[in-house]
Amino acid sequence: MDTLRLQLVRRSNMRLLTSIVVIIIATVDMIGATVPLPAQYFHDQRVDHFQPQTVVPKTFTQRYYSSSKYFRGPGAPIFCIMGGEGGIEPATGIFYPWVAEVLAKQFGALVIEPEHRFYGKTLPVGPPPWSRKDLLLLSPQQALADAANFITFQRQLHNCSRDPGDATYCPVVTFGGSYPGFLSAMMRLRYPAVVDMAYAASAPMKFYAQQVDQYAYYKIVTESADRAVPGCAHAVRTALASVQSLDFDAAVTALGLCKSLPQYITDGGVDVLRAEVNMVVMYTFAGLNMENYPPNNGTNLARACARFVDAPPTPAAVRSFLSGYAAVPAADATCYNMTAQLPAGRNATISSGDWSGVGTGSDGESWDFETCTFLVEHVGTNGVTDMFPAREWTQAWLQQHCAWRFDVVPTPRALVDAWGFDELRRVGASRIIFTNGLNDGWSAGGITANLSADLVFMAIGCGMGWVCGKRQTERETERETERCGWCGAVWGCVATSRVSRDGAVGCYVLWRCAGVVCWAVWTQAGRA
Repeated sequence: MDTLRLQLVRRSNMRLLTSIVVIIIATVDMIGATVPLPAQYFHDQRVDHFQPQTVVPKTFTQRYYSSSKYFRGPGAPIFCIMGGEGGIEPATGIFYPWVAEVLAKQFGALVIEPEHRFYGKTLPVGPPPWSRKDLLLLSPQQALADAANFITFQRQLHNCSRDPGDATYCPVVTFGGSYPGFLSAMMRLRYPAVVDMAYAASAPMKFYAQQVDQYAYYKIVTESADRAVPGCAHAVRTALASVQSLDFDAAVTALGLCKSLPQYITDGGVDVLRAEVNMVVMYTFAGLNMENYPPNNGTNLARACARFVDAPPTPAAVRSFLSGYAAVPAADATCYNMTAQLPAGRNATISSGDWSGVGTGSDGESWDFETCTFLVEHVGTNGVTDMFPAREWTQAWLQQHCAWRFDVVPTPRALVDAWGFDELRRVGASRIIFTNGLNDGWSAGGITANLSADLVFMAIGCGMGWVCGKRQTERETERETERCGWCGAVWGCVATSRVSRDGAVGCYVLWRCAGVVCWAVWTQAGRA
């Protein structure tokens, strides 16, 4: 491995490029852990990267986190973890300890993690309330430009050459999961001169390309719940069905809801009340499924399912679930507060642009806006392949919601038509590795097959995107290796290489330690 590592980080002359990407699926001990760090601030981020050049650019302060603990200096790699649809507090710091503590040590890398604009403390126009004009500065396009500007700043700060052929050039690998996974892949596609490689876990590429059946997401969530506790889907389905027959006052009483409901629910009557209760149950299960690692009877998903299975299929089972798993912590727990489920901003509703949940507060408002503009996701339920009451997602519903909420019109195909990420090979994308946990609802819209020699996919059969905790037998490992098409299966193997048409050499190594720790290394050396 020492020889491989040296090959990865050393650049001998201007004609040789060695880039590295490392895909990590952490150990059980790493899941849920982070690396708390003090926040740092980049004061020269541009408010609008696309304003006319004749206008003097306005700047704002972007919060970020950085670890140079193992950084070997100019010539060593930079690992950039993409921020996404949520603020990042110092108590969280860097998301992935395996990147910050293991990979960074292995490759002598600098680890950086910028917070996404309009989330947390990274506010281009100041704190809310925000106007429509303010929110139009919130987009994936601006976020990518932020990252490119920030990475360039970090390279300069650490005396890295801008010339890829120079010994002090610092190759950049982006990392991200879910929406940040999409951003990670797009950084490589849109800013190839800034980012050398990308790792995209659970990146919802096909959702944003408008290619996913709306019932696929919650079908996977339901199947995962039934695997966690057999009979879970039937129990949830029948308990929710018992709520649908109640009138407004009876439902409020049976579910233990606080009387001070959001006004739009009171005005909308029993149909709106049922729909919003169902939505809370839906996105709470979606969240529990995302956290279902390692899959066993001790996870919150398994406990929630057991609560339904062990109880009679009545509104009381739904009430127990809401108070136990879907409640926002509050001092007064005598009733279930539906108002606490609202995002911030005017005309806020629980059912928002993302039917897997937008979150609460100002971060929820920001994500609602993003899913009302460029990041349109088709997510609905049918009550047959999933365990929730049927509710069809329609473009008409989304347009009405977004007009009322933000006075905007969704443009679902704007990004894919402009960037071509539905045909990555055709648009010349390279050096991206996609992973998906096959229990993850977002895998319905992920890249799940190799697209080319350097647009590759790795399936994590037991995991949620970037996690894998199931102990696999040797034969199971062999089957997964065969399915994924990787050429190495164990630590210490001699990986085979293949030469692509452009003369580049790609080498893939898959390491499994008792089926728990999984990672892969990809290198590419350009030939003069």
